[in-house]
Amino acid sequence: MKHIFKNKRISSIITVMPQQEVFFKDEMHNYSFPESQNMRLAKVMGFNKKRLGEKYDTVSDYAVFGIQQLLDANALKTEEVGAIVVVTTTPDHLIPPTSTIIQGRFDFSAETICQDISQGCAGYIVGLTQAFTLLEMLDDKKVLLVTGDFLSQKIAVRDRGSRPIVGDAVSVSIVENTKEENNSYCMIRNDGANAFAVYIPAGGTRLPSSPETAVEEMDVFNNYRAKDHLLMKGDLVFNFIINEVPIMMEELLVYARLTKDDIHYYMCHQSSKLTLQKLADRMDVPREKMPNNIIENFGNSSSASIPVAITYNIADAMTSVNNLKIMLVGFGIGLTWGAIILDMGKMDYCKMVDFAGKRYALGE
Repeated sequence: MKHIFKNKRISSIITVMPQQEVFFKDEMHNYSFPESQNMRLAKVMGFNKKRLGEKYDTVSDYAVFGIQQLLDANALKTEEVGAIVVVTTTPDHLIPPTSTIIQGRFDFSAETICQDISQGCAGYIVGLTQAFTLLEMLDDKKVLLVTGDFLSQKIAVRDRGSRPIVGDAVSVSIVENTKEENNSYCMIRNDGANAFAVYIPAGGTRLPSSPETAVEEMDVFNNYRAKDHLLMKGDLVFNFIINEVPIMMEELLVYARLTKDDIHYYMCHQSSKLTLQKLADRMDVPREKMPNNIIENFGNSSSASIPVAITYNIADAMTSVNNLKIMLVGFGIGLTWGAIILDMGKMDYCKMVDFAGKRYALGE
């Protein structure tokens, strides 16, 4: 899919982070590598510290806290909300949708469109494209795009392939129509033939969770995980990113009639420091234009990783500069990969905050 959306903008972004900070050195005793090998791996991949949610933390709890911050900062008014789009692989419940839970926490209109999308690493791109599409029918109403995951709850403690990478976070973006003329160029692609490169075997109707699916077993790489845990074929995913994603990025630049130098920042999903370094080199763009420091500070937060990268690295620029051109790039679970080139006007609000909200009880 490729498309041009006209006169759309992201007016605000807030990323809500767990307060719990966990260090790689405190977890590496769970992995089968010797300490020296673990430390070499940490240096190459960028493992240092990450943010993890508490048990039973949910996307809606963090989203409600973030939306309230936006309301308190006058970046949003209750009556302006026309749609809520939630992109996550870790919904609060199978039923009801997380978007309707969020809608019910506020005095939003009953006409508010509520949509949940199951998507991971490319989730911000998929969600932003859906938000732009909804804006075609919403006129002066705005879309709240909620993206984020608590994948740490789905990854085995002794899985050195995935555990050191994962972090938790939720973002809320306000997406709206604008009278300022601009174009947003979008591309999204899927490779369902390799969908099981990243998956959780149990928990769905194909294989319901049971005491048997919770039993951890050792794989050929001496990792321990259960069928209830995420399984990632790391080599396949890395090769997919390095080989397929640059091709799409180049094609999107051609589609937008732009050069690499026209883009001020390439804000990418962050699966590892090494992956982003290789991607920048393959694209022949300066590494400082493609920040790769999120894994070492917060971990890979799946569909929230792009807004985490924005609010951590360029928040001041987002709220002070009026003419930045940015390419957002997501890739991973699906396998799905996508990118959007945006003309960024000056944002109203762009901030990272720690979660200090209410954790709602079951059924509350």
